[in-house]
Amino acid sequence: MKLDREFDTICAIATPLGQGGIGIVRISGPESLPILRLIFRPARKDCPFSSHRLYYGTIFNPETGKDVDEALCVYMKAPKTYTREDVVEIQCHSGPAVISHILSIVMSQGARLAEPGEFTKRAFLNGRISLDQAEAILDIIEAQGSGLAELGMAGLKGGLHEILASIKEELTYCLSAIEVAIDYPEEDAEILQEEEISKRLKEKVILPIKTLIESYEKTKIQRFGVNVILIGRPNAGKSSLLNALCLEERAIVTDIPGTTRDVVERQIEINGIPVTLMDTAGIRRAPDVIEAIGIKKIHEVAKKAKIFVWLIDISEGIVLEDQAVIDFLREYPNTKIIVAFNKIDKVKDANGLAKELISYLRENAPILSKVPFCLISAKRQKGLNKLTELIFEILTRDSGIETVKCAPNLRQKQVLERCISYLSSAFENINQKMSPDIVAIDLRKGLDLLGEITGETATEDILDKIFSNFCLGK
Repeated sequence: MKLDREFDTICAIATPLGQGGIGIVRISGPESLPILRLIFRPARKDCPFSSHRLYYGTIFNPETGKDVDEALCVYMKAPKTYTREDVVEIQCHSGPAVISHILSIVMSQGARLAEPGEFTKRAFLNGRISLDQAEAILDIIEAQGSGLAELGMAGLKGGLHEILASIKEELTYCLSAIEVAIDYPEEDAEILQEEEISKRLKEKVILPIKTLIESYEKTKIQRFGVNVILIGRPNAGKSSLLNALCLEERAIVTDIPGTTRDVVERQIEINGIPVTLMDTAGIRRAPDVIEAIGIKKIHEVAKKAKIFVWLIDISEGIVLEDQAVIDFLREYPNTKIIVAFNKIDKVKDANGLAKELISYLRENAPILSKVPFCLISAKRQKGLNKLTELIFEILTRDSGIETVKCAPNLRQKQVLERCISYLSSAFENINQKMSPDIVAIDLRKGLDLLGEITGETATEDILDKIFSNFCLGK
């Protein structure tokens, strides 16, 4: 986006294209209300277009005079708007032809099509939000699970901004003290107080930044999700379990062993974490040609799996074919395993049988010596809560994820890592009695990098890169 284009009137469709009940065309800029007056025929003839009030009427093409659609329109007067400019939103029916026609009419009256993220960029440029808050909006838009949505909302409310503001204040203090020593070198012994600056830099600046970097690592599973693979011999109930957890018939289920030949994926959410479940071909020692291809595909996806859920048909117990599954698991010693005894509806003493089977497995397969297990019936949807609890426990064990209230995104984390490099250098130079000029250079670079996150020192290239990730209309 070029600066000379940032204050004209822009427009875009703000809702996903496709058939639906409501579609929204958004306009922002000084010509928003004049354009609305040209294309909207309100039901109320003396319509005052008061700010933040919905008005019912008809959108029409001023060039032909033909009506296009009935609509609810709202005019929002600056600065109490998303962009802090005059904004108009046209709520119409969401047929692709209709909403695209309305957008073209708006453009014919002087607005131009907005670039990706341009509405949010204007909100940033006009001081309504900081750059880190703008990126939090993107987290909310892209969130596949409620965990990332909550992190995004915390960022939008200013959680990260407040932490960075506190760090910047402390860093500014340290830099000011160093600069005084530079300006008055003959008095540096009295002014600099190297021990105090060193301690303050470490405790109030470096350590909080390291905590932010660690918080990113703790929340990676909320951002990117994890893969959980359902494995087992043919007809153990993997497809039935996938369907039960997804609450839909995603995979084909029959009594015929070997129905699943390909990897079937479906994303669910477990306590805010996006989890991609993968139903796979049954594993056995002498598969047919097609099943062999299916097993090969299991190996392809297994490399990125966080957890294997091994389904065992408790009504049949451990059979010879289960050895092929154990051999498979040995190839991935770093992947967590959960043993799920399925089809408990077919046996009387499921708990007793499960204890015997798990004891046998732990004695004969060291890789299974400490694995957790649960009892389920995928068909009857019993025990599924226990299974998802185990998955969540494994994913979050020792991670500290529940204590993280806000966290940087990947770009911000990388900037913070560069910042730490300069600040650590400054810390070492202070302790080694290096010249204040050298220390100040590193501190200034660190301060500039923090400003790159909040927006004060972000270049036009950085802004374009960030906002290009947004969708049109946002």
